Amino acid sequence: MQIPHSDTLWLSASLKNVENNELEEFSPPHRRQELRETCFGALRREPEHSPDDVLAFLLECAEQLPHKIPLYGTVVGLLNLENEDFVIKLVQNLQTDFQDALDSGSCDRVRTLMRFLTALMCSKVLQPASLVVVFETLLSSAATTVDEEKGNPSWQACADFYVTCILSCLPWGGAELIEQVPEEIERVMAGIQAYLSIRSHVLDTGLSFFEGDETGKDLAEKDFLEDLWERIQVLSSNGWKLDSAQLVAGKSHEFGAISCPELPDPPSTLSEITYGEQRHIAELKYPQRLHRLNIFHTSKTEDLQPIDRFVVEEYLLDVLLFLNGCRKECASFMVGLPVPFRCEYLMAEAIFSQLLLLPHPPFKPLYYTLVIMDLCEEEED
Repeated sequence: MQIPHSDTLWLSASLKNVENNELEEFSPPHRRQELRETCFGALRREPEHSPDDVLAFLLECAEQLPHKIPLYGTVVGLLNLENEDFVIKLVQNLQTDFQDALDSGSCDRVRTLMRFLTALMCSKVLQPASLVVVFETLLSSAATTVDEEKGNPSWQACADFYVTCILSCLPWGGAELIEQVPEEIERVMAGIQAYLSIRSHVLDTGLSFFEGDETGKDLAEKDFLEDLWERIQVLSSNGWKLDSAQLVAGKSHEFGAISCPELPDPPSTLSEITYGEQRHIAELKYPQRLHRLNIFHTSKTEDLQPIDRFVVEEYLLDVLLFLNGCRKECASFMVGLPVPFRCEYLMAEAIFSQLLLLPHPPFKPLYYTLVIMDLCEEEED
């Protein structure tokens, strides 16, 4: 998209944030405030001159720089205090983009836009009840899909993806949701628990342990979704204590209704072959994630909280996605993540978990190989 001159300052500020390798969650409080003020100051008057361009640009930033979403959510929250009409239109456009992503099966867009919705809810832009409705819509579709009588269990990959997206939002918005709409979010959690009880366990493709290897025994008993649910349970029991974006006390808005796309009907003649064909198509369309891939001995990694590990993994995957084709920048950003713990081993495990996905990884194996080589060079420097 051609960015008009009036938006170049905002673009420059955004790119500067990327180049500085700053993540809001792990930056010092004074630096967080500085980042917000810089971006907000650059953007606050632009909606008056070119609102449509700024709307499109903000949504592009959220999709293409998802590791910056907490910052963008806060900036939009500040804009909401001064220009409510502009933010209402942004929410409406976001609803349209999100529905388009669902209809087209654009999984990365669905995942990142749901995180953006959560950040907007935390910044008092989006009503918590509206976000819960999104969760329940996806959860209802997932439960129907795996129902043998009403749905098509061969498309469980789609159902698992929807539930994974819901759970992936909770590290950023769980505390706010449990405070604002406790009964509703508990209902969602109960629904997820019910879904997990009826879905089929998924064997990780590309991940297996040697017989007699006790270290992998517990890991092999859970797939990615089951493990993520366990991490969220630990986070919940800890009072949802996790760094998040500063809340902004503006007026929140409703998010329009969304609908999940219709999935193919079960084959008229059900057999292992027809079931397997549909399952294969579903798994190609909806991304599968490996359960935690343990390459190194536990002594090589620090004792991370389960959910902290997941959040960093999400950011690493965001960087791999956004900087695909810019492998040196990708390696530089990964090495420079300002996290309060060593994460080079986590980087290696995250990369290999993608590289080992079957039938093929998200990107060409050469990309991952070059990133690994550049990471080694960065570490040496």
